Amino acid sequence: MGQALLTIAGRSYRIPARDGDEARIARLGDELSARAQRLTTALGVLPENQLLVLIALMLADELADGHRPAPAAQPAGIDLLRLAALVERLEAIART
Repeated sequence: MGQALLTIAGRSYRIPARDGDEARIARLGDELSARAQRLTTALGVLPENQLLVLIALMLADELADGHRPAPAAQPAGIDLLRLAALVERLEAIART
């Protein structure tokens, strides 16, 4: 089994990958990294777990709307402030 090394918001992650899938996973990691960069540009520095949840919510929102995820060079087409507020509400619920 191979591994892909992803760097997202300055943190490195070693991800197990089937042999031959390493390059594909690295490209997907590049997409996540680009989304993280857009979020931190728009919202400022975020805790790692909140940043990853926001990225996941962006992708889930696009999938729910039947859209293919936007390429890294294009805006996500999502209200980042609304998404950040949603994550904060979810975290508050999780703490109760």
